[in-house]
Amino acid sequence: MSPRVAALDAIERKGIYIEFYDPDGSRYGMPTYPYRCAPDGLLTKRQLRASGLRPAGQCIAAQILWKHKGRRRVAYLYRADLAKPKRQATPAQLTAIQAALRARRTCPTCSDEKEYCIPLSLGECNDCAERP
Repeated sequence: MSPRVAALDAIERKGIYIEFYDPDGSRYGMPTYPYRCAPDGLLTKRQLRASGLRPAGQCIAAQILWKHKGRRRVAYLYRADLAKPKRQATPAQLTAIQAALRARRTCPTCSDEKEYCIPLSLGECNDCAERP
């Protein structure tokens, strides 16, 4: 049984229908909560990442549903207690990333390394693109 939200249960007891509140999963196939109403201990991937965690292969525990511009949107929730710390990049991976970023900043025309990434639309740095 999924966690229930006491405030939403109280609203339902008053006879008010909440479209996306289905903590048992009978209506939507998995526990479902309205936007910003997920119970404690369930987090989205972004919230996990902000906390320095990752889902670590666990299955989706619940979902959040809401409507935006007339379309139904979904965000999946994972259990925080089963999450693991984010992996750290190895020194070799960091070196490869630095090399790739350096290549994006190097102009193929003048071979200068710039402070910005070379625009793909120009194919060269701003200085070289301005020359006639």
